[in-house]
Amino acid sequence: MGRDIPELADDSLFVEKINQTFTAAEAGLVGRAHAFFIEKKCVDDSAGYHAANLLFEQEADAVAIAASLLAPLLWQKLASLDEIREHSGPTVAATLENLHPPFTSHDDGRPYRHKEIQEILGAIGGTPRKALLFISFRLLALERAMPPCSASVRNLAQETLDLLVPIANRLSMGDLRRRLEDACFRILDPDKYAYLKERVAPIQAEDDKCLRILLDGVQRLLGNNGIAGRVQGRTKSLYSIQRKMTRTGRSLKEIMDRVGLRVIVASVPECYAVLGLLHAHFKPIPGTFDDYIGLPKDNGYQSLHTCVYPVREISHKPIEFQVRTELMHLEAEHGTAAHWRYKSEAEAADRDRQRVQWMRGLVHQHAEAPSSEAFVELLHRQVFQDHLVVFGNGGRIVRLAEKATVRDYLTIANIEAPQGAEVKVNGRAAAPDHPLRDGDSVEVLTGDAPNGPIQSYGPLWALEATYSAGPRLKDTEPKSSALRGKSQENRHA
Repeated sequence: MGRDIPELADDSLFVEKINQTFTAAEAGLVGRAHAFFIEKKCVDDSAGYHAANLLFEQEADAVAIAASLLAPLLWQKLASLDEIREHSGPTVAATLENLHPPFTSHDDGRPYRHKEIQEILGAIGGTPRKALLFISFRLLALERAMPPCSASVRNLAQETLDLLVPIANRLSMGDLRRRLEDACFRILDPDKYAYLKERVAPIQAEDDKCLRILLDGVQRLLGNNGIAGRVQGRTKSLYSIQRKMTRTGRSLKEIMDRVGLRVIVASVPECYAVLGLLHAHFKPIPGTFDDYIGLPKDNGYQSLHTCVYPVREISHKPIEFQVRTELMHLEAEHGTAAHWRYKSEAEAADRDRQRVQWMRGLVHQHAEAPSSEAFVELLHRQVFQDHLVVFGNGGRIVRLAEKATVRDYLTIANIEAPQGAEVKVNGRAAAPDHPLRDGDSVEVLTGDAPNGPIQSYGPLWALEATYSAGPRLKDTEPKSSALRGKSQENRHA
């Protein structure tokens, strides 16, 4: 589905691709937006085309792609929201409402202030499409920036690492998240980025030779057992390599210590069948198996993970496998962008509803935060730390940091309990400061006062935990940034 920009600039080919991708009604929506874009756009402005190309790659729906074409017109005051509503309908207009340009920053030496965070959260709230558009346009702006960059561009990159990267991760936008990280790395530390890229290349070339052999072998294994699937190689981003080297003090060769493969099949039973085949034909390494299909991550990520010992004469490194269905792969790589491809509209709507609820919770937590730094620390804690798994009402799965309490659960889960509501842990009444353990079941009973006053449990500013180096790339940084994300690379799908 991906297209290059020269192709997009050809109007007839663009319309043809629209018609091949979408239903007649959806193609009509994008076609009207495209025609309006051609009518109104500046001659030298291709921002809408670049965004449409990126969103096609992300498997986005017709509304998001139509909105991507029209957003620059709105920001440049070449069209009003009322005009867009008239030409493209209320859904597209609602997606663009209050979505301010994601390119602007400030030059006062700080990467962000309370007002800037409030504006970003307001711009991307409401529907997941808003976050998708904002993050996509921000990514394009960062990838176009060429070092040496101005202070405003560097601030924009740092703001992206601190705010948009964890949000993209929580919305399962794996591909966009990795590109954001590498773009910010290149801007904030261009010398280290170039040096690491040069050093990684020969190691990656050696791994690629092993991958080609393994890809063919695993593909034959699937075919011989009547399983239709595809096999992909996986590589680490430069940013994730640099972060892990900094956090652990290990060398580059020690970091790039595994060869990664991904097996994508049609159904969940086939996922477990493939896992059995891999463990039968390779020797699994004890303690490396994780079942995120049976117990998904908070952002919806599902996959089976396992690691096997090196295969003599093919690779001297262990081989790490991820096994997932096509739908799980769409969710992991593109998240909310690809929800329109779900066969079940109810399932897609439920996932979007959960993400909207989480975003609204961020707005509330930011309003109560004592400082911007405290809010960013909380955001990274929520997204990248998931040591405890707790089950809520209706079987809801919530992941919490170690030493979390009932109060922390209610805050992270964005639950507002009526005054006097009883909270039970494993069937027994529990106080707000009751410590939780892995596998606990938490139930909120509203009793006879469902419409009573709301009991506020407050944010997590007092939560005590130990954190290692966070996402900042500078060696000299404020203390708060060193508290972010205990083990981010282990939390990324």
